Amino acid sequence: MIRRASLLAVLLLGSFALAKDKMGETREVLSALGSGAMSATQAANRISFLGTEAAATDALAFALRQPLDTKVRNAYFEVLAQIATPHPELLTPATNAARSTDDLSFRMNGLRILGRLKQSSSVKVLTPLLTDKLLGVRRESAKALIAINGSKGAGDLLAAAKVEDDPETRALMLIGVGKLGDPKQAKGLESLLDSSSESTRLAATQALCALGSKKGLEAAKKLLASKDKYERVQGVMLFEGTSAKVATPVLTPMLQDPEVSVRARTAKLLAQGGDAKLIEWLVIESYKAPTDDRLVYETELEQLRLTDDQRASILKKAGLK
Repeated sequence: MIRRASLLAVLLLGSFALAKDKMGETREVLSALGSGAMSATQAANRISFLGTEAAATDALAFALRQPLDTKVRNAYFEVLAQIATPHPELLTPATNAARSTDDLSFRMNGLRILGRLKQSSSVKVLTPLLTDKLLGVRRESAKALIAINGSKGAGDLLAAAKVEDDPETRALMLIGVGKLGDPKQAKGLESLLDSSSESTRLAATQALCALGSKKGLEAAKKLLASKDKYERVQGVMLFEGTSAKVATPVLTPMLQDPEVSVRARTAKLLAQGGDAKLIEWLVIESYKAPTDDRLVYETELEQLRLTDDQRASILKKAGLK
């Protein structure tokens, strides 16, 4: 068990700019975690609320240098899997956890931590695990590889997707190939456009759209031109994770679609892709919209996490407040 004084010392040394009350509460959370008085989920949620993820990461990295009870060690890993910020001392213990075979939960938390550390050196650790016999390990390895933007692993991710028997994990892997941005994988993705699995076809198309592939964009345009509003929404969603630079020429006309869900989803995805003007567009359209339509706009706006001050500033600039 790590002494409270030791944890506090690390917190104070690494995070002098934080308010003392937040530091004190973070120390108390970590102490409660170590004693078993607070669960890992509760501790992670509280640390996230306090905004002291970096300080808590420093403290837990320090704690992991010491001999620990397995239960305490696992609790620390579970918290780090949810809140860890990049830290050089965590790479080795997270890698060892990812490669272990004793405890599946501990292993997957190690993989999640690797994803949060975002170190390119982890690609060589993750790629062999994409075909592990355990589904959870394959899935978390893919997520971690995507999170660290390990483009060198894109080919391995596509190869793993082609032999993956779980539809959801296969789709995750395929979409991840697009997010990793390696254009050399386009041909391999195109070979899946005729798959008997709809989820595989859609995931491959989404990946191709992210890569700016002509075949992917053509497939998306067919859905966007549909008379069925649900198919048009589906077409818009193919651009989730695509940069605004690639998506704008195709999606801009959809901002005039007669269906509010299509308009709102289009604006949200373009905003997430990097077009800040669409954030303003969404706020203004929501403000002007009738109640039912406003609920649709607000659903999309919630995902952009705007503050009240940001909204007020946009409306004021537009002369609406």
